[in-house]
Amino acid sequence: MGCLRIIGRCLAAMLCFAVSQTWADEPAAPGLETEPGFAVLTAESQLVDGVVRLDVLFELRFSEQLVEALQNGVSLNLLIDIDILKERRYLWSKSVARLEQRYQISYQPLTNTYVLVNLNSDLEFQFPTLESLLAVIAMLHDFPLLDYSLLEAEASYRGDIRIAVDRDSFPVPLRLMSYVSGDWHLVSDWYSWPLLP
Repeated sequence: MGCLRIIGRCLAAMLCFAVSQTWADEPAAPGLETEPGFAVLTAESQLVDGVVRLDVLFELRFSEQLVEALQNGVSLNLLIDIDILKERRYLWSKSVARLEQRYQISYQPLTNTYVLVNLNSDLEFQFPTLESLLAVIAMLHDFPLLDYSLLEAEASYRGDIRIAVDRDSFPVPLRLMSYVSGDWHLVSDWYSWPLLP
């Protein structure tokens, strides 16, 4: 009974949060003119000075719920997953390297700015609009993937990449909501490309 009571309270809190958000007087948030969703549009890598470097273009369309949560003080974490695989003719492809690139987005009402923190490097940037911030994340340029010396000369490799809202970083009520609503957990499909054509 205690467990059911806790679950009931969490669901009630989520319902109250959803009902209490009234944004009729607010202008339309960036990217909400179309359906929310994440996608990887292009990805390609090249060898530069012994390092395999990656260029990626994402499409990032936040849901109205995510924008409202952001403007109410909830920080949003974005997670880029990259997997480098060695392709084998008669067996499953073998993962040889995995990387995670993490970003945190927050809103500062006092200055009316959006803050982007690269959680891998702790670099912080401020933007006047959410749209301008997302335009920066949407283009991953010259990203160092791995040292070429780690690859076998005669082998064939591919990369897989996706981007998602990291729902594990949500407060508990929103984390529960993200498991039942796609508006709270946006994630792209995996996108594959030949590592070095």
